Amino acid sequence: MTAASPQATFRDPAGSLSLKADQAVRTIAPASRAEVLDLLQSAFCQAMQQRGDLIAAEIDDSGPQLILRHPRIAVPTYPWEWTPSQWIVAAELTLDLCEEALAAGWILKDATPLNILFNGPRPILVDILSFERRDPSTSIWLAYGQYVRTFLLPLLMDRLLHWPLSLSLFRRDGYEPAECFSALPWRSRMSRTALWPITLPALLERRKSANPAQSSAAPSKKSTLHTLEVATHILRRTLKALRRRTLRAAPPLASSNWSDYPQTLTHYTPQQSQQKHDWVRQALVSAQPVQVLDIGANTGDFSALAASLGASVVALERDQAAADRLFRMARQRNLSIQTIHADLARPTPAVGWLNAESLALLPRLEAQFDLVLMLAVIHHLLLMEQIPLPEILALCHRLTRRHLILEWVPVQDPMFQSLLRGRDHLYGSLCEDDLLAACANRFRLIDRHPLGNGRILLRFEKIEEC
Repeated sequence: MTAASPQATFRDPAGSLSLKADQAVRTIAPASRAEVLDLLQSAFCQAMQQRGDLIAAEIDDSGPQLILRHPRIAVPTYPWEWTPSQWIVAAELTLDLCEEALAAGWILKDATPLNILFNGPRPILVDILSFERRDPSTSIWLAYGQYVRTFLLPLLMDRLLHWPLSLSLFRRDGYEPAECFSALPWRSRMSRTALWPITLPALLERRKSANPAQSSAAPSKKSTLHTLEVATHILRRTLKALRRRTLRAAPPLASSNWSDYPQTLTHYTPQQSQQKHDWVRQALVSAQPVQVLDIGANTGDFSALAASLGASVVALERDQAAADRLFRMARQRNLSIQTIHADLARPTPAVGWLNAESLALLPRLEAQFDLVLMLAVIHHLLLMEQIPLPEILALCHRLTRRHLILEWVPVQDPMFQSLLRGRDHLYGSLCEDDLLAACANRFRLIDRHPLGNGRILLRFEKIEEC
């Protein structure tokens, strides 16, 4: 196991997964071998894979164990790094695939956002072992409770009490209705949105605790054709109701100073904005990157520019409203942009058993990109996080394989001054020469372009040995 690879999964008795440099290798337990092969050879599975809704799998059936080799998603992300809109499309994909599986005789036995990754703006189910043969006589979806805990309730509590979706970092199995009930005021408990998924289950749980001897008779399973049809109908209604309640739980589209930034900025004239856009475009055309990391991407104007020129882009943005707009823009325009809602100065830590199940953010990003964009970001790291210039450039050196494009914001700039807050003795004398000194032995200056507002655009090439 390397710093960039989590340990093999171990919770699912049907198999385990380990990550290699260029693929994910899944080892199937002998007891699950026949069922997994049936699934992979089914028209249902092949249709999902062709659409890109389910991860592809190369079957290696030559040895004593069944091995599946999956393509790796270049930069995996976790639910705690998603925007609300990403949560919604991941939930919809889960319900879509479960409903489609019913007609083919299968069903999802797991329904957690941890089984979803994003390939650009598209969600993809990566756990093939989540499917199992369906008992056609039952109308119960065993993963129902997991879906409610891990998808529906986090969305609902974000909407009702602004519990951040990033708290899923600490809640692998989501929320229980009882804890949500305790946190809500009575008016919210009785609302249409919370009554069914929170209030009724919580009250029933209290009643059961007060009378533990009370139990309900197990439902009978008649094997008549009518019963099978009814079971399928009930399952479809269950999924339809979950979809409706999930969409109702979605937090309203938010705005912030940063999500509205492109429309409200006053330190750029339209001519200067166009000049910046044209120069960055030419720099991208010259560098011809295949993989781009846009740090501080805001609502994604330059991420979209890089994607339109053929690059696959990872857009990192710490403001949730801005990141959510970026994600929705990428989906609407079908651009190869993967949105990560995270803060480079306070990156997502490794979590899980032995801190090795889910990777920290930086190991997932390091040396993955031909070009890194940092447009008007450095002064935020300097002034808001007090990260020294050499440290910032050292991280950039680790992230990029070839090129770095920076926008230097001088001390006189109104945005720099608004963040300075009386610390002139620390940062008031910073200048471009300090930036270039921090780049020494790390980057070679290739191009420099001053803008009319005093800002400077710079393109660097990475020096391999430093």
